[in-house]
Amino acid sequence: MSIYTWQQVGQHQKNGWLVIDGVVYDPTPYLNEHPGGPAVLQNRFGKDATRDFNETGHTSGARQMLEKYKIGTVDKTSPQEPWQAGGGTPANAQQFAFLIIALVMVFILWKVFAK
Repeated sequence: MSIYTWQQVGQHQKNGWLVIDGVVYDPTPYLNEHPGGPAVLQNRFGKDATRDFNETGHTSGARQMLEKYKIGTVDKTSPQEPWQAGGGTPANAQQFAFLIIALVMVFILWKVFAK
């Protein structure tokens, strides 16, 4: 299995490499099948997607499926650019935002139909 630097991973920001738990994946063949849509993966190209992957609650089946897109590992001694650090909106924050929106919708509907 190949070992890649963070610089090499970053060079694939446009065409599809990402890192999860120190393993480099090329999920481009799976883009159109991803339940969250291709943009979810594309927004993580060239980056460490570990936190996003883990916090989204992927099943063991999803983790097994990921194996076929493995292309190597990251050289742990290579420097990582700040933009490559794991990030994105944490799943908990997304769930909280959804809850707030849902509550506002219920309140509006209640006001409309309570008359």
